[in-house]
Amino acid sequence: MSFLGETSSQTIANSRLAFIFPNGSITHNQTGIYFQSPTPTPMRVPNDCSFDTLKRRMHNTLQLTNDQLVDEVYYQQPFVDAGQQYFFKSLQLKNDDDVYTILMCNEQYSCVGPIELLCTIIRPPDAILNLLQSTITPTHDALMYYNGNWKIPRQGEF
Repeated sequence: MSFLGETSSQTIANSRLAFIFPNGSITHNQTGIYFQSPTPTPMRVPNDCSFDTLKRRMHNTLQLTNDQLVDEVYYQQPFVDAGQQYFFKSLQLKNDDDVYTILMCNEQYSCVGPIELLCTIIRPPDAILNLLQSTITPTHDALMYYNGNWKIPRQGEF
């Protein structure tokens, strides 16, 4: 999985290891927060990555369909308290500056491991409607409201 014009060894040197937790959950414990998901998915984040590129790479890595979108992205951000203990907080990524923050934190706190990203996956409204229309079985039964009364007509009575 090398980037355009790079060899695999260049890709490793010019990127960071990350794990994606798709549709996972954020859990709180004594060290702050951690992400939970059935199976985290590994991917590489280029050192010069933009927010749009990150979301696109997550979409491709997770092999999402065209009617699925990566919506919200959260980062498990490490920090050190006054007692020199490591803790984690959740940072929602919204722009290129937030992606720069995760890359700098990963460099500064390299001892805490790879980048961990939790994302929510959604379907746009049109895709939901198309999915519903393709799964609804046609029926001739209807419920009608007429003159203050509900009426369930028999089949063929329209």
